[in-house]
Amino acid sequence: MLVLPLNDGHDRKGFDCGDAELNAWFGQVARQHKLKGVSSSFVVVTDEACAEVLGFYAISLAELVITDLPAQYRKRLPNKLPVFRLGRLATAKKHQGHGIGEFMLFDAIERVTRIAGEVGGVGLVVNAKLSAVDFYQRYGFEQMADHPHNLFLPL
Repeated sequence: MLVLPLNDGHDRKGFDCGDAELNAWFGQVARQHKLKGVSSSFVVVTDEACAEVLGFYAISLAELVITDLPAQYRKRLPNKLPVFRLGRLATAKKHQGHGIGEFMLFDAIERVTRIAGEVGGVGLVVNAKLSAVDFYQRYGFEQMADHPHNLFLPL
């Protein structure tokens, strides 16, 4: 499996993760967000020539107010903090249960950790669906103070 930046050769319209909202976003919005500088999407494919998307995730920049962070991360930091946002993460239905979600999450964490080392950023945040909160918490994400579905992973 490879993780590549989304491009026009990837089949966005044929992607189905079982969630109509995520499917629509990926099919209609992901490429536009890249072109407008809003976010970048990355896809999992079997090889570079493959059009079939096994899964995707989107990353963007964000800013947090320090009071939203879990208490143990608030010391000696400014009131507003640069972070990365994992905006969406989805696996195609026929590939679910094969570790692709975990593979994408690890890739996203590695990617933002590398970028944070160059330009700054204190963590990765995600606004998880209720059904995904446990998934993220297994990998070290912690609940933020502002909402129980908002999670933070320090970098």
